[in-house]
Amino acid sequence: MGNSQLADLRAADLRAVLAFTEHALTVRSVTDMPSLLAAVSGVVGADAATLTRIDLRTGHEVVLAWPVHRANRERLREYAAVGGTHPLRPPIAAQLKGGAGRGQAVRISDVLSRRQWRGTPLFATSHQGVDDQMSTLLGGRHPIVQAVTLSRYRGAFTDRQAAVLAAGRGHLAHTLRRIQDEPTRVLQLAPEVTWVSSALNLARPAATPADTPTRRQQEILSLVATGLTDTQIGRRLGLSPTTVSKHLTRCYARLGVPNRAAAVRLLADPS
Repeated sequence: MGNSQLADLRAADLRAVLAFTEHALTVRSVTDMPSLLAAVSGVVGADAATLTRIDLRTGHEVVLAWPVHRANRERLREYAAVGGTHPLRPPIAAQLKGGAGRGQAVRISDVLSRRQWRGTPLFATSHQGVDDQMSTLLGGRHPIVQAVTLSRYRGAFTDRQAAVLAAGRGHLAHTLRRIQDEPTRVLQLAPEVTWVSSALNLARPAATPADTPTRRQQEILSLVATGLTDTQIGRRLGLSPTTVSKHLTRCYARLGVPNRAAAVRLLADPS
């Protein structure tokens, strides 16, 4: 968001950003972050907010959300398969690489019409009822992205609301840097929906023996890498397609990836 747009903010908006800044200074622990997300939602005019950590290479994603009760596990179960298609990921990834617009707030309504958004698989599965979302990059070190995303259930975000979020972005980023190494209970969206204990920092989690695929899983993955289907792999190994699928699902969870393509890429380039 350009300085000229920030200059157009009303005095009331600037006072609200100042109040939010004072709130951010009181955050001493990651457990205080939901209240800060509530505060920024109130300042901007959003209905919900998430602090998100995404590995763009594997698709692994965890979020700290406000309000927590809005998380619908049933509607999120298919998110791992379609989360990579979120229309805000490309512009946020471009900002991470130092492209134009770094620090700006970007909206779904900037890149898709309302009709196009409602026709996406993402809207059909996990985002029904969300009219618009707006994200801004808080930090990152490729391939890890840290961002805050705000949601509206009725109507699109305005230019003024985007400018307000841009004005508060630096304070959010500074707060995150202070508490990002502290583990907390976060909602993992991919590779599967579950509650986990995790930090929101940029470091890739250290591998443990439990993260290593079994010999059978590695064997199946090696066949996946050749392009074989579950049925073809089952015939090769004397297993049912269902058993092959179960092995792969467990393997994705161990590796922290959303699907077979990401698992193969990770094994090919584990760095």
